[in-house]
Amino acid sequence: MKTLDRLPKPARSLGCLAARFFLAAGIVVSASVVIRAPAYAQSVVALVNNRPITSFDIEQRIRIAALVERRRLDRKSALNELIDDQAKLIEARRVGYRVTDEGVEAEYIKFAKGNRQTEREFSDNLKKSGLQPAALRDKIRADLAWVVLVRDQQRKGGQVSNAELDTAAAEKRSKEGTVTEYTLQQVLFIVPPGSAPGARMAAANAARAKFSSCETGFDALRALPDVAVRAPIVRSSGDVSKPLRQLLDKTPIGKMTAPAASSEGIEIVAVCDKKERANQSALRSNLAVELSEKKTLESAKGYLAELRKKIEITYR
Repeated sequence: MKTLDRLPKPARSLGCLAARFFLAAGIVVSASVVIRAPAYAQSVVALVNNRPITSFDIEQRIRIAALVERRRLDRKSALNELIDDQAKLIEARRVGYRVTDEGVEAEYIKFAKGNRQTEREFSDNLKKSGLQPAALRDKIRADLAWVVLVRDQQRKGGQVSNAELDTAAAEKRSKEGTVTEYTLQQVLFIVPPGSAPGARMAAANAARAKFSSCETGFDALRALPDVAVRAPIVRSSGDVSKPLRQLLDKTPIGKMTAPAASSEGIEIVAVCDKKERANQSALRSNLAVELSEKKTLESAKGYLAELRKKIEITYR
């Protein structure tokens, strides 16, 4: 049986998939964000190969989505995610993979460090918000197993052919003409429950006014409460909408776009670099990554559906 003390670094073609799993760089779990856990009787809602999934498990998964991943999740979707996790772990055991406690703990600590907290502080804040650290560790375990399983599937048939690359490159050139690459960094001003969005919008505008460069400006933003500074990303002019492209074009390098409200809070985007791309080998390389990621995600979706067919699911 193979032991995964530390998960190998994912290939670039798994970048989107891994980003979904591990969002430590952008999470905020502060002591000011407290969701009280309701009192309710725990009951079994489903069995996966005779392993119970309880109403408490569902509540915990919903809290993980809200507090750690900043997304909304209803009870049905939470139950499906928990069933998927069991399917992933069962398959990992079947093929001989075992995610160790040390590997899980290493990822858990990344979440804490990404939030600039010690492991204990991070765990305490989760508990104050009604989320048990064990529930997050369980999700991490399933996610680690899944990255490895999907990578194995990718090796069996996720390669992009030269013909596919030629077609994609021709389509991209005809649509884009001159290609501009933007290096961007998003800053999210989270609106805690009970807070006024207008106050957060004012805070975002104040931060934008003080921001002078990507080299020195983010440290001050990271020190602000309920603010998440996301990792830098590179976007092509062909990958963004026309209004956004026009906005990025008129925003000087080292400055920020105007704050905008989103489902996550108040967002501002720093434009850290712009450059025209004339290197066709770089274009093909980027397209290869994009196409491979698309194939991987499509394959992962079908693979998970097949795994669910192999397990016994009983709903209560």
